[in-house]
Formats: sequence, C-alpha cells, structure tokens
Amino acid sequence: MSDELNVCAAAFFRSIGKDVVTPKEFTMYVTLDVKWMSSKEASALMQVLIEEKAMVSSNGYLKPGKDFSSLQVPIAYRPTDAVRNAVAAKMKKGKTQTPAGKASGADTGDMFPELVALSGEYGWSNKGKFIAECNSVRKKLGVETAVAALLVLRDSGADVRELTEKVYANSVKKG
Repeated sequence: MSDELNVCAAAFFRSIGKDVVTPKEFTMYVTLDVKWMSSKEASALMQVLIEEKAMVSSNGYLKPGKDFSSLQVPIAYRPTDAVRNAVAAKMKKGKTQTPAGKASGADTGDMFPELVALSGEYGWSNKGKFIAECNSVRKKLGVETAVAALLVLRDSGADVRELTEKVYANSVKKG
C-alpha cells in the first residue's frame, strides 16, 4: 500500500510540475484538473499521503515526502482501488481537515460554490464548463478561484457588484 501511495504522490507532483503546493492547490488540482476524485475525497487523500509520509506538510505547504525521481509512474496515472479504499476509510473516520487545521469545503467561507450555483442563471448550463473556464482564468491571471469565477460571471452578463464585496472580504480574510 505504501508503494501505491508513493506512486500517487509522485504522479501528482510530476503532473503539476511543482515541488511545493498549498493544500488548496492540491485539492483543486486533484479535483478539477486531473479529475481523480471529489473535493472531500481529495482532502482525505491529502491526509492519507501525509500520514504515510508520501507527502510532508510544513508551514502551510505540501512537499514530497521522499525522492520520487527513480520511481516509475504510468503516463495516464489514476489512483488504484487500494488508494481509493484508503481514502474511503479516512473519510469514514471523518477526519478530512487541511494541514492548517481548517475544515475543508464550504466551512471555510469560500464563495466559489455559491458562484458556481449562480452560473446557471447566466448561461452556464454545464457547471463543469463553468468551473473549467474559472480554472483557466485563475491560471492566466494568478488570482483565487472565487475571483476568477466572479470575472467569468461578469463577462457572462451578471451584475456582480454585491458579490464583489463578499468575494473581496473572503479574500482579505484568507490573505
């Protein structure tokens, strides 16, 4: 099992192209970019990888726990059933906390889920396409996901004046 977790961590760090990421980057990448699993499962995967020393959490950042340079990773890697079972077991325990100690998901005051819910009212019938567009804007501009979603909604004709204040307040709280 430890070998499979090492392969999973190596695949993540190789595909993202970085050696240091934030817990939020990990969750977003695993959920939206490579589409391995849901956000809650991604948080549980992060905890499992940290517990098994495949990743290390320090000062709010995640780093590889080992040197994975000699490890062979399949080109189109997807987590195995054993990794998914470990994630499911972790979720049953109910301990999907980020290393910073904050609960994952909507408990953090993130506006993104609310903005995704609004996207249908402004011509985005497919939430997946809306999220992909937000992710693209986030990468291009280097902004938070909620800010990118706000820009996408604005470009779709939404009046985002009221939402701007909420997103700004949440961004200031996080930063």
